[in-house]
Amino acid sequence: MADYNSMTPKSSLLPGLGLATINYGIMGVVALFTDTGGLKYADAADLKLLVIGLAVYIYVLHVFCFRQGLGRNIVNPKLVNSDDPVCREHFASLDRTWLNSLEQAPLFLTAAILYSGLVNAQLGGILTLVYVAFTAMYPAVFGKIPLITVSTFPRYFIIQYMVASVVLAGLRT
Repeated sequence: MADYNSMTPKSSLLPGLGLATINYGIMGVVALFTDTGGLKYADAADLKLLVIGLAVYIYVLHVFCFRQGLGRNIVNPKLVNSDDPVCREHFASLDRTWLNSLEQAPLFLTAAILYSGLVNAQLGGILTLVYVAFTAMYPAVFGKIPLITVSTFPRYFIIQYMVASVVLAGLRT
């Protein structure tokens, strides 16, 4: 067995940079051919689907928050520090589900609001609801590699598509 004190972690900067660049490149090409106009403000009435989607999204985030807090502090407080693999996996799922949703929230909210408000309100609302569906499945696929990518990668693509579309619309304006 390796001595962990002598191991030096490798940087993940280049792989992260590469994956983000490839994803944004692909979504940029998709955006180039699917959204053709410039920036324009959406009418408030056209944002109805986005508002509904964001309300459902916030509800799902609260479910994840309460699931973690209640699961650790009310439902299973005596098991939190257990070394049992089943317990450790359960609490890892509670924590990663909540933390993953928090990590993605600023990116998603910014992209969804900008895209829906300035590029395409109807499609922005639809993409928001699709994003929520993929977010909601995260606890069911957590820890199941590569199955977890069914929840995470589509969400990355949705964010990247909306960001690329906003940038391209801005360049066309």
